[in-house]
Amino acid sequence: MEHLFYLTVYKHDAKIRLGDNCDGGYVIGENIGGYDCYISAGVGDQESFSRDFIKKFDLDKSKCYAFDGTIDDYPYRFTNEITFLKKNIGQEQTEMTTNLKEYNENFRNIFLKMDIEGGEYPWLESLNETDLLHYKQIVMEFHGINDNSWNSSYQTKVNCLKKLANTHFIVHAHGNNWAGIQYINNIVVPDVIELTFIRKDMLINPDFNSTSFPIENLDYKNNGSRPDICLNQAPFKC
Repeated sequence: MEHLFYLTVYKHDAKIRLGDNCDGGYVIGENIGGYDCYISAGVGDQESFSRDFIKKFDLDKSKCYAFDGTIDDYPYRFTNEITFLKKNIGQEQTEMTTNLKEYNENFRNIFLKMDIEGGEYPWLESLNETDLLHYKQIVMEFHGINDNSWNSSYQTKVNCLKKLANTHFIVHAHGNNWAGIQYINNIVVPDVIELTFIRKDMLINPDFNSTSFPIENLDYKNNGSRPDICLNQAPFKC
């Protein structure tokens, strides 16, 4: 299927995990410099990643923003150095939603963490490649990538992944084992997948990734009672 081409993972050995060793932690690439803005899109009650990221990069609430229209307030037990806006991520700027484009006007090297339960696709549809170039690194959970689920068509999902592939390299992949898997051409493809992207100007002609996922002491199960999802074939390992 077409989307497999846009899930190709590239080699970047400098990685670290931030956040708890469970659902809510993510793997990011290191050695690409700092950030002028941090955005957490989708909060819920788990912000251990934001806590660790803000501390590691010594950011304060004037440069850190969290968005979630489904909660009444931010879980400040994780960090106080963040500005909370009770809005969901969407295609337009309204009283209830934001497309984040106003942050593109003020920042050039944004780190984005996004888990918004399928809302990633309408948001990505609303952006052009110039918008995406403001994001130096992205960790994003993609939902229902293999079919028409999560209120977006399969072709929409392909188009979104293609757009990101034009501006960023995927450097890490982890299947969310709360969801299922599909066998596509005998390749295991998670229905829900966490991907880490680094903007292309940060990596010069990287090789394809040759390491299987999950990586011990770096990746951890989202659901501790189920086996993790092994990604050991192309496009994840080439």
